Amino acid sequence: MRPRTKLQGQIYSLSKELPKITEEQKQWAFKNCLSHVAYRTKTNVSCLDCGNTWDGPKKAKKCVCPSCGISLTISDTRKKKFDQTNVVMAIMDVIDGFQLVRFFQISSYQRSGWIAKQHIWEIVQLWFKPNEKLTIVAKVCSYGNTGFSGDMEIRNPAANYYGIDKYNLYAEKIYPKFNCLPIYKRNGFSAKIQDLAPYSFLRQLLNDSTIETLIKSKQYTLASHRAGDRRGNIDKYWRSIKICIRNKYTVTDAITWLDYLDLLVHFKKDILNPKYICPKNLKLQHDRLVDKKMAPILRAKIEQERQNIELAEKTYLETKAAFFGIVFSKGNLSIKVLESIKEFIEEGVAHKHCVYTNAYYQKADSLILSARIGNKPIETIEISLSKMKVVQSRGKGNNATQYNKDILDLVNKNIPVIKKKYLQLKKKAA
Repeated sequence: MRPRTKLQGQIYSLSKELPKITEEQKQWAFKNCLSHVAYRTKTNVSCLDCGNTWDGPKKAKKCVCPSCGISLTISDTRKKKFDQTNVVMAIMDVIDGFQLVRFFQISSYQRSGWIAKQHIWEIVQLWFKPNEKLTIVAKVCSYGNTGFSGDMEIRNPAANYYGIDKYNLYAEKIYPKFNCLPIYKRNGFSAKIQDLAPYSFLRQLLNDSTIETLIKSKQYTLASHRAGDRRGNIDKYWRSIKICIRNKYTVTDAITWLDYLDLLVHFKKDILNPKYICPKNLKLQHDRLVDKKMAPILRAKIEQERQNIELAEKTYLETKAAFFGIVFSKGNLSIKVLESIKEFIEEGVAHKHCVYTNAYYQKADSLILSARIGNKPIETIEISLSKMKVVQSRGKGNNATQYNKDILDLVNKNIPVIKKKYLQLKKKAA
């Protein structure tokens, strides 16, 4: 729409004068925001970035392309195509006293033997000053939070049909050469904070001393979760986090570490002891406790827990039955909602992770799905119902599989289906 106020007119004029994204910024985005994959067959390895095909390693999971020098994750498959869409990066700047966050959407269309076709275009600009009104210049958001089209114009910040702010976007990464207002710089803002909504994060940064402490102590993944879906867990384990900070222990995987502390509490370990909360090999210790907690379930003691499981089953059916029957599929990949506690147990046993042991079926805001190739489970997906966003997707040993990108693309494509069910559920509850 046309500018209607003096403020909107000022910002719209400033927006028209902004420089286009530079070649350096484009190359950084393509390198750091996209997945870099090589497809391996029985005869050769093909880099999907530059199209180079050569006799690569036969068993290794990673390699470096001898042509373009990019580090690649190898996937054993006869597939030819690999597309990445709806990837978002943010560039931050200060213009005429306003904090500006520019969002760019990235897509990459790749095929074995061909140079990748990569595109990047601007979709949203957020203009604001601390604790003042937000002004949006953007393309029109026509479908969920992913379909942007039209010209860059002043837009209404109202939420969409599903109650989610259309233009307060999440960004996978923030361009490291950024400018921010002195007040945000004072509170420690860093581009190393990833996978968040920058506007919401900057607002919280002014009012949440915990986030400021986490950033200044370089606990970036914990800061991101404090601002996102696990704020309560950060409060719960704040004393343990401070001990990690004092011992210069950096949590690089916040989800696994917080789950690990839940397991320590279950086994009545001292979560104020650096011996337990600062493991050298977090994944190894996490998996060990998962196996230990699962052991009674896999033995005869499962019968003793039968009544509890039946009660949990009843509660799960009451809260999540509206989502049962949702299935997404593409080729031999299918994704379905877990519909019973038994399926949670099977998923936990198959992948050796804590989706059952940490009672994800009791989390009101989480919807858990299983990704499968044929009948074989390959990854478990957690979706935040309030954010309508994938929180994590992990396979055996809490690791992403070679299908991770395909799984995330398929889930994100079908988020509107889950949104619709969630809205119906809320109306019914009301």
